[in-house]
Amino acid sequence: MIIKSIHGTFSICSSGKDADKLLVKSKDKESLTRIFDGQRIVQSEAEEESFFVSLCKQEFAHILILMVKEINYPDIQSVFVGSNSKSDEVLV
Repeated sequence: MIIKSIHGTFSICSSGKDADKLLVKSKDKESLTRIFDGQRIVQSEAEEESFFVSLCKQEFAHILILMVKEINYPDIQSVFVGSNSKSDEVLV
């Protein structure tokens, strides 16, 4: 799953180890810091300039609910106008 929000662009995938765990990835550590405690953010050893947070599906669902509650703009395109990040450049 790819999510592009006012917080940043994220790639969401299964951790592969535990069916209940997800990885929220971004090449931009600051984007993850806007949502998660900085101490939870891990730099990937396999991928350069890649950061991720491991969390359970229930916590991710809660974060999505909070993100939806923050929507207070009539047109998302106006939020991203002038943004330098493109999803294919930001995602892992």
